[in-house]
Amino acid sequence: MKNTLIAIGCSFTYGEGLEFHYWKDNYPSTYSRFFDKTSYEPCKFIMDSVESFMDYRQLNRYAGVLKRFLNFELIHHNENGGCNFKNIQKLDTIIQHLSIEKNLTPTYCVFQFTNIIRDVNEFMMQEYDANNWLSKELYAELKENIIYMDAQNKTKINNTIKKVFEVILSELLKRFKTLEKLGCKTVFFVGLDDKDTFKLIKPLLEESEYYLPIIFQNTEYRSWDHMNRENYLTLRQHLGANDYHPCLQSHHWMANQLYKKYLEITK
Repeated sequence: MKNTLIAIGCSFTYGEGLEFHYWKDNYPSTYSRFFDKTSYEPCKFIMDSVESFMDYRQLNRYAGVLKRFLNFELIHHNENGGCNFKNIQKLDTIIQHLSIEKNLTPTYCVFQFTNIIRDVNEFMMQEYDANNWLSKELYAELKENIIYMDAQNKTKINNTIKKVFEVILSELLKRFKTLEKLGCKTVFFVGLDDKDTFKLIKPLLEESEYYLPIIFQNTEYRSWDHMNRENYLTLRQHLGANDYHPCLQSHHWMANQLYKKYLEITK
């Protein structure tokens, strides 16, 4: 049986933009054409079409580096973007698979939260998902507060957003409990946020034993994105590419933090 690392998240876990490092070193003539991209395409199409670009991203994103540290098999949510509740649904599929597939042993699960506003937006657009995840009362409250969003209504909106996150976090922790029964260690961290919403959810995060805070050079940051922007570790600041995703150095740093956490929780 193979020990297995599970990594779920948004574009920060996907490794969006890491190809720029490889592109700059190996294909400078076309890199100079695309590094200052002003639109998602055709740059993204090239990155997803050249095999060596894709291989580089998969090897150097934090999950790929962490996999090698641990010498585990990797199950990775291998697509860009997304919101938290849909990523939890993907985790459900993985758990169902691993409960049947006895040749893979879930050993370490890393869940990267993205900005909760993505979930709010998705619920507002997809009534089916909202009804599956939120109570009727909370969904009605969300619709009312978002539709009539203004400065005077800010406290109500904030309270509603916090309730939505509370539901999502609670559902994630249920999956963590299931994984723990299978012998899997679990952890989550915040990859992408904004200052205002983080203030709302911070108490909920800090209450959880599974929360990995982002601490870089003895300073704690709201999220991995916040850390990167403050320490010149985005692709834009590191390479000059028009992309604020984490650079190569930052992905390797994150892999190290998650490896240290694994060693800590398996003592």
